[in-house]
Amino acid sequence: MMKTVREIAEQFGVSIPSVRYWLNRGLPYDTEKVIGVRERKIIDPEVAITFLKLSEHEAERIRKAGD
Repeated sequence: MMKTVREIAEQFGVSIPSVRYWLNRGLPYDTEKVIGVRERKIIDPEVAITFLKLSEHEAERIRKAGD
């Protein structure tokens, strides 16, 4: 399930600027068009975990926190 920048920040326990930094450094994302709201970036949490190369223990903790 794709998540917004804010949702990724909450799931990973980091700030929104940190997630934006990851995006600027190459974290893959898609854009979502919402009527009445400007486009927003959405991210696959599993891709973010791989991108950050977290330890398996940390990755499992983040997956569980997102459920």
